[in-house]
Amino acid sequence: MKFPQQHITKLTLTITKSIVVSVVFIIGVIIGVINILSKQMENKVNAKTRITSDQSKIVPKNTKKEKNIVDSFGPDRSVKR
Repeated sequence: MKFPQQHITKLTLTITKSIVVSVVFIIGVIIGVINILSKQMENKVNAKTRITSDQSKIVPKNTKKEKNIVDSFGPDRSVKR
């Protein structure tokens, strides 16, 4: 009894397809696990963490500096009297 060539071809294609699908699935699972682990290892910014910035105040926009204004430090010394 001889096994037909058509069945051998289908069998080899099915085996090859299952091997490729399983390898791709395993690689996808490994990449997903590595991605999850790397996100857990990152430094998280806590809401209570104080962040220092170079600029402590917001600079006002579209304001004109008037002469002879007395601020909390005293009169403006740049104006000659």
